[in-house]
Amino acid sequence: MYPVIAVANALKAKGDIELMLLGDEQFMRKAAEENGIKFRSILSGKFRRYFSLLNLLDIFKFPVGFAQSLWHIFWFMPDVVFAKGGYVSVLPALIAKLYLIPLYIHESDSVPGFANRFLGRLANKIFISFQISAAHFDSSKTILTGNPVRRELLTGDRNEAAGIFGLSLDKKTIFVYGGSQGAQAVNRIILESLVMTVNKDFQIIHQCGPGQHNAVKSEVDKIIKEGEGSYADAIVQNYKLFPFLDTKQLAAAYALCDVIVSRAGAGSIAEISILGKPAILIPLSTKASRGEQITNAIELAKYGAVLLEEENFTPHIVLSQIEYLLRPEKYEEVSQKIKSFAMPDAAGNIATTLLENV
Repeated sequence: MYPVIAVANALKAKGDIELMLLGDEQFMRKAAEENGIKFRSILSGKFRRYFSLLNLLDIFKFPVGFAQSLWHIFWFMPDVVFAKGGYVSVLPALIAKLYLIPLYIHESDSVPGFANRFLGRLANKIFISFQISAAHFDSSKTILTGNPVRRELLTGDRNEAAGIFGLSLDKKTIFVYGGSQGAQAVNRIILESLVMTVNKDFQIIHQCGPGQHNAVKSEVDKIIKEGEGSYADAIVQNYKLFPFLDTKQLAAAYALCDVIVSRAGAGSIAEISILGKPAILIPLSTKASRGEQITNAIELAKYGAVLLEEENFTPHIVLSQIEYLLRPEKYEEVSQKIKSFAMPDAAGNIATTLLENV
């Protein structure tokens, strides 16, 4: 969602352009309204690679979504359609081809999903975030642009951030970021290493995910109670737990932190690299994904990020890797290498290419 908004804002910055966003998520509607973009809702089914009765139910969503896309695109009749990938983009992309409208798609991950593998055959051009993605498409149609990043995330102020989180400017800060949904395996290890981490005089900003917040908070409260008279005060002072960070809070967390512990989603990797923050990446295993996060992480590891697979993600290992990245002789080297992976003008370059057809 956010890369689409970044591209839309880049388009608006280049002139008086009329935009319409099609989607099926409540968050997408809110993001469109906040950025002054016309939004139209469409119903869309999802194809799951595993057996689920929802696959049967979703079959009935496709004709409705097809009719909605047909209607909205007919009345808007754009000069170009930009599809970001995912099942929700398939129907509008098909309608674009039906109306002979140029179709451009973007693949965030190193390994494309089913939707973009299919749409890649229909697209005029394919924007990619990782060079290795070209192997999955007609390479003559691919353009390496990187993954668009919200500009607001780059504007955090370190002094202001310390005030927002109630943390010190004089201590090293670890930002644990599992993405918008959190990461259960990451949360578990962070809690198991919490006492050791604060005893090292590190600060932690932990975004655990809305669905896991109650369980994580309950465990933290238990750890604090057990540590009364010992390490409890250090945890209260140096550990800040959040279910979700809004854009301003996320920008502040990025500004204040020294090291990031994160899943290896394409969006997180783009943000980490453009900020040049040393990072420890814990990708989703192939049991829970098609393996794109592992490949994403391998690519950034070539530039100095630390890759830890879930089975190797233990309290002692994560703490030792944090200390490794914080070594003065290592920190700046890793920061600069990671920053060299970034493509900071991804949204602008995509917008420029799209406008060539307007």
